[in-house]
Amino acid sequence: MNSQISYKALTSSGEEIQGTIQGALSDLESMAKNKNLTIIDFKETKKKLNNKPFNNNDFLALVEELYHLTNAGISIDQALKMLIQTSSKEATRSILQSMLTEIKSGASLSVSLELALKKEQVPVDSLTISFIATAEEIGDIPSGLEQLFDYLTFHKKIQGDVKQALAYPIFLMIMSVVVALLIFFIIVPKFSSIFSPEEFEKLDSLPYAVLSLGQYLDAHMSEFFTLFAVLIVGTMVLLKKFPIPWLSVFYRIPKLSDIIVSLQLSILYGALSTMLKGGLEIDKALKQFQRIKLLPELQDLLKNALSEIKKGEKLSSVFAISKIIPSTDIALLYVGENSATLPTIFKSLSTRHSEAFQADVKRFLSILEPAVIVLLGIFIAIIVVAIMMAVMSMTDIAG
Repeated sequence: MNSQISYKALTSSGEEIQGTIQGALSDLESMAKNKNLTIIDFKETKKKLNNKPFNNNDFLALVEELYHLTNAGISIDQALKMLIQTSSKEATRSILQSMLTEIKSGASLSVSLELALKKEQVPVDSLTISFIATAEEIGDIPSGLEQLFDYLTFHKKIQGDVKQALAYPIFLMIMSVVVALLIFFIIVPKFSSIFSPEEFEKLDSLPYAVLSLGQYLDAHMSEFFTLFAVLIVGTMVLLKKFPIPWLSVFYRIPKLSDIIVSLQLSILYGALSTMLKGGLEIDKALKQFQRIKLLPELQDLLKNALSEIKKGEKLSSVFAISKIIPSTDIALLYVGENSATLPTIFKSLSTRHSEAFQADVKRFLSILEPAVIVLLGIFIAIIVVAIMMAVMSMTDIAG
């Protein structure tokens, strides 16, 4: 429960004032002591906290609030106390309290955040923690929080683009399944009931197969839906326990490989731009990517780049030998290295690949959407043709 306390108090000059404060009675006492107030009346209202899980939007809001508070000169522990008082979600409050406990025990902000998120079983990206850890190294936590906020905002935009792009094709596929079920469980069984067993046996192969399938599914409806539910639940459990590296799978598909590369490079360049703007050197920035999941080819490239840069090589020279990096990127990186504008170049490349990703997705969907519609049309056409052939067969039998 979260408390809101309304109070009336007297100032040191005897003036009566009133106000509200979020927190416990001890917080009211501390506030009155610090402001030299005499509490003459108060009312505590309990607010029920939201029990929904901690999500990406909550984390984004938490990072933004911490940035503004620390940038205003407020210490980390005091900022956390203020956020605990104003939090409206149970999971957020628990994470903030865990962070405050860890910080009071001597842990850094990055460590306390990582431990608090793991305690609440919230998935945490290693790169996310690295932004704050890097900021702690250079002694500028507000800057690190700002960079993390920019990175998370960009990442959220990419995820939004992906979801928006897939929403309509998924809707079409679901509707295709619904239409198929309606046809086989309602239309086909009712139509097949007009045939006697002798007439049914005389049907041509196509209508016989379609109507037989409809009769079988109708007779075993409960078993079908039970099996269907078991398959869906089983698949979800298996995918949760043994996650499939979808990026690597899609990367192996010729028409999707360019889309996946654009997405990965957009995220990579965007993060590198943010890190370099924060004052991190290129080798240390590349080192942060060793702990996150990227395409194997890209992961190996970054590992090799880190090794070669330590030997004195330039990043553009290392990237030039890779087939996954476009030649236009190499040219811009070379310009950035020789003009000391790598952060700006990385930002430009990130925007370029983000736009390329959106364009490639639209192009892919322009093929996928009509393909799904055509397949659904072919399926319905087969059912219609089967029914028409059955009607014609019935006419022949009657004649």
